[in-house]
Amino acid sequence: MLTDPAFTIPPVPTGGPAVGIRWLRRHVARFANGADHDRRRLQVTSVLAEADLAGLRRLAAEHTRAVLDDADGRPVDLMTRVARVVPIDVLVAALGLPSVRAGAVAVVAKAYQPGSGPEKPADEAVRELVEAFGGSTDESVAAKIALLVQACDATAGLVGNAALAMLRNTNRPVETVVAETLQQNPPVRMTRRLAADTGTVVAVDLAASGLPFGAGPHQCPGRDHAIAITTGILESVQGCRLAEDNNDYEPSAALRVPAKLAVVR
Repeated sequence: MLTDPAFTIPPVPTGGPAVGIRWLRRHVARFANGADHDRRRLQVTSVLAEADLAGLRRLAAEHTRAVLDDADGRPVDLMTRVARVVPIDVLVAALGLPSVRAGAVAVVAKAYQPGSGPEKPADEAVRELVEAFGGSTDESVAAKIALLVQACDATAGLVGNAALAMLRNTNRPVETVVAETLQQNPPVRMTRRLAADTGTVVAVDLAASGLPFGAGPHQCPGRDHAIAITTGILESVQGCRLAEDNNDYEPSAALRVPAKLAVVR
C-alpha cells in the first residue's frame, strides 16, 4: 500500500484560521499527493541536505551532556528535558533555522494528524512558529515548520525507547541499540492510506511490516538525521542509570513514546 499509487494520502480537513494547524497540513508534503507532494518534499530534502550527520550527532551529545551536568546528580526526566527538546534545538542549530520554542513545536505535533489533538492550542502554536520564521505563509516556511514538527514525537519516541533498552541492558554499542529499537520497538507504529477504488481509509501497520520510516514516496526523509541525533543523545546517557523503571507510554495508536523516563548519572 505504501508504494502502490492506488493508495494515496487521505484528504485533510478544510477551513480553520488563515494561519493555523489546518493551514499547515494543507501546505506540507506529508498530507499531499502527486505534483504537490513532490514539490514540497523537495523543499524539505533540500533543507535536510545542509546538515552534517556527524555534526548532528556531536551536537546532540553535547546538548544532552549539558542537561545532565546541570542536574548535578539529581534525577532527570529524559523525555521532558532531552528527548523533546534536544532534537529540535540541534536541528535548528545545524540547519541554520530561526530559534523556536520547542514547546510550541510539541503542541503542533500533538495535533498534526487530523483528529489526534485539540486544534485551538495548535493554531496558536503554528502562528508563533510562522512569526519566528519571519511571518511568511508560503510553502517554504510550512516545509521548515513541518520538518521540526515531524521530527518531534517520532524522534522523542526513538530516544526514549532506545534509552530504556540501553539502560536495561548495558554494555552494547549505541548504534546496535538504535538499530534493534527501530525493528523491535519503533516509535511510529502506523500510518493511513486512502484506497482509490473503495474510498476507504486503511491503517498500515509499520511496526509489523518492519518499516519504521515507511516506504515509497512518503518515506521519512529524515531517517539518517533522526538516527544521528538519537545516537548522539545515547552516547551521553550511557553513564546513567534508571532512577525508576516503568512502562507507561503516552496514549496513541500511531506512536509509542514513553510518558516519562527518569535517569540519574
